[in-house]
Amino acid sequence: MVAVTLLYLMFSTGRDEFGERKAFFGSLVFETMEKSNGATAITAGVDDPVPIIILFLALTAIFTMIQIIYQGLRQRRDQLLNDTPSN
Repeated sequence: MVAVTLLYLMFSTGRDEFGERKAFFGSLVFETMEKSNGATAITAGVDDPVPIIILFLALTAIFTMIQIIYQGLRQRRDQLLNDTPSN
């Protein structure tokens, strides 16, 4: 998610646009500057890591809950299949 957002910032900047752009709750920064020789300098990085850490923790919790629910449902299914009488 973070890499895609940073790529979006890079490719959504116009050819003649200079300045700083932030995304993902201010955590990612992409800055373009025009140098004195006419070249364009680019800076990209993380300005505030807290939203990225929160995203990581939230996704970890969600995926862990999904895994636990799946395992519980699978065990319940196996239990129901074992309890049914065979004809």
